[in-house]
Amino acid sequence: MKKTVLTFFSLFLVAQISFAQEKETKAEDPFDLTEINKKIEEIGVPTVQSVSKLESKSLDLFQAGNWEEALPVLESYAKNANWLSNILAAGLEPYYGASYDTRKDYPYRKLKPLIPLEERANKLRRKRNEAFVMQAECHDELGNKEQAVALYIKALNLISLDNKEWWDRARTGLYDIIGAQ
Repeated sequence: MKKTVLTFFSLFLVAQISFAQEKETKAEDPFDLTEINKKIEEIGVPTVQSVSKLESKSLDLFQAGNWEEALPVLESYAKNANWLSNILAAGLEPYYGASYDTRKDYPYRKLKPLIPLEERANKLRRKRNEAFVMQAECHDELGNKEQAVALYIKALNLISLDNKEWWDRARTGLYDIIGAQ
């Protein structure tokens, strides 16, 4: 019995190690562009200008109460803002991927021009979160309570503590639907 358990455990351990090595090999493949190409195929390559236009269009529709028309534009805006944010962050990855000591020794004069790019990436993420709340509000107005709840929860998982207005809007909208207010 002990030998059977030991053999089973050994096989299990070998399988786990093999799986981990295979996963690690796939994750480290420098030639695998699959995920990036999927995003480009799905969304394209957004620009600051194209995302700004989507933002204006989505806000106009939302503020006019055109809930059905606003929904696809808000969704596109959120996806494009998020993808553009990720693209901007990719340009900063060599710095953030470096060790603490390497980052500490990196001259501020070289880092300073990158700060506005990081701020822009963070602002786009914040706007993405706000677009989730607006989508939830549209669904709520249209009576799609389940979708509204899903979007409110997603937004609340992403919104930072310093974004009080949108945290309040998402929380209030969610609690109104579930009758917790």
